[in-house]
Amino acid sequence: MQNLFSLYLITAALFFTVLLLAFWSDGSTSKQHRLSWMVVLVGALFWGVVLPFAVIERSRKLFKHGVFASRSGHLG
Repeated sequence: MQNLFSLYLITAALFFTVLLLAFWSDGSTSKQHRLSWMVVLVGALFWGVVLPFAVIERSRKLFKHGVFASRSGHLG
């Protein structure tokens, strides 16, 4: 059980690092806004829920813009 908890914390820390880097490089978000920091922290703590939804949303946007459709046309 302790190994599972350690794995969760390590993954949360890695996910927090990725979120923090994305947040810091985003010029449209104020770094002084508390709600923005809370989103980064909550996202890192609940990475097991946030990550699948982020992947689904990102995939939906790519399909909408035809990125996958144009790449699959070259395969066949």
